[in-house]
Amino acid sequence: MQQEVFFSADEMQIIRVCLQNAPIPYDQGEGAKKLKQLQEKVGEPIPLKGEPLPLIKCDLTKYEK
Repeated sequence: MQQEVFFSADEMQIIRVCLQNAPIPYDQGEGAKKLKQLQEKVGEPIPLKGEPLPLIKCDLTKYEK
């Protein structure tokens, strides 16, 4: 049985972002195909407007071996 489900614009944005950032198990094999199909259905995340977050520079040389 198929049921229609409706989402608000905010809920759809959350779904888009989650699909875009899907973890590794879904990036491989059959899961990758289904993930791509879902991404095509819902579309790309809508970028937020405003100032971007600042990039922070970290010195990681102390962790080099």
